[in-house]
Amino acid sequence: MAKIKKRQYIAQDVDMIRSTAYETLSGNAVKLLVLMQTHWRMYEPIAYSVSEAQKRVGCCRGKAHEAFKELEAHGFIKLMLEGHFSKQLARKWRLTFREYHDQKPTDEWRNWKPEN
Repeated sequence: MAKIKKRQYIAQDVDMIRSTAYETLSGNAVKLLVLMQTHWRMYEPIAYSVSEAQKRVGCCRGKAHEAFKELEAHGFIKLMLEGHFSKQLARKWRLTFREYHDQKPTDEWRNWKPEN
């Protein structure tokens, strides 16, 4: 009998997708958010660099950096550890809508309001 491989998947909260915070994200930021979720683990932050985002999202370095800033400003990610370019250490992030160290999601995106 053939062994069935367990498939991984990403589920999104419909309230989050319908939120103003999510709907106003750029396409690069949405793509980066999906890609970051593939690295999510409950007990460790996600190491993700601007260089990796640039390559995986398919944009220039400046747009990749903007996508991180956008996700952080909209409350979807939170910086946990600053990176060091010269030491080739990527910044480490937490997804605010996923559990982290047995703590419930903080969901900062729920409080985001557009600037007028």
